[in-house]
Amino acid sequence: MKKDKKVMNENQGSKGPYMVFYVLSVLLLIYMLFSLVTSYQNFVQYCDTYGVSPTEVWFTGFQSILAAAVPCVVYAATMYGIGYLIKRSHEQ
Repeated sequence: MKKDKKVMNENQGSKGPYMVFYVLSVLLLIYMLFSLVTSYQNFVQYCDTYGVSPTEVWFTGFQSILAAAVPCVVYAATMYGIGYLIKRSHEQ
């Protein structure tokens, strides 16, 4: 009976609710790239404004860029994991 439901779901073309989480994880990774670029641009602008060399304060720049990237990676991994768990629960 489970196979009949599975075949019926595949025939209907339903991807399942897990696809929403997969799409969200991809969108978060795209946002992470955008955040990395803008953080780097802001860091360079900060250095130009205060007249310091980026190599002198590289750690500050590294921290700001990392602070923009890490939350997005964590959220994207969480969304992917939730989608994976939902997909696995529907397969069984």
